[in-house]
Amino acid sequence: MFCNTSKEIGGLGHGLKRKEDARFIQGKGHYVDDIKLPGMLYMDIVRSPYAYAKILNIDASKALEIPGVLAVITGRDLEKYNLHWMPTLMSDTQMVLPTDTVMYYAQEVCAVIATERYIAADGVAAVEVEYEPMKPIVDAHKALDPGMPILRPDKGKTDNHIWHWEAGDREATDKLFANAEVVVKEQVYIPRIHVASIETCGCVAGF
Repeated sequence: MFCNTSKEIGGLGHGLKRKEDARFIQGKGHYVDDIKLPGMLYMDIVRSPYAYAKILNIDASKALEIPGVLAVITGRDLEKYNLHWMPTLMSDTQMVLPTDTVMYYAQEVCAVIATERYIAADGVAAVEVEYEPMKPIVDAHKALDPGMPILRPDKGKTDNHIWHWEAGDREATDKLFANAEVVVKEQVYIPRIHVASIETCGCVAGF
């Protein structure tokens, strides 16, 4: 492959020597868990065992009795500051914590804040959430049927048809199909996918 950049600059056609390996194979890697800030707190998440359910009650009293558990934050707490829905990088909005309904399995329900990582985990185990399970929608096509529950009520919509993209000349395209000798139709189903990176996600925030 032709490349007009120098080897020092790199670019297409040039192999780049890895720079991060040495510190990792010598035990000198720096990870999120290595960061210790003064007065640092830890967060763990209570997650929903249901794919679709009403949240009837969240009882954090037992969790708050555990020494080191400082707070249990729910969607109702965030709602007071209009932080229960937040913008995403894709010009959409995403539920931070639900106020009344969980929409998918393992969705975040509330956050436990504690002085130690494993105390936060103990707090998660102690939070008691009462749910009213509902029948989930597991087929994207059936989600468009009349009478199906609306999964994004924040959009002010009356159905689950969220996005619509259209490009090109509709009239010319329709004319081509109308005059075609044979027209073949196929419904293509693409399942949801997600990467499963070996690296886990984590962050540390300092104020």
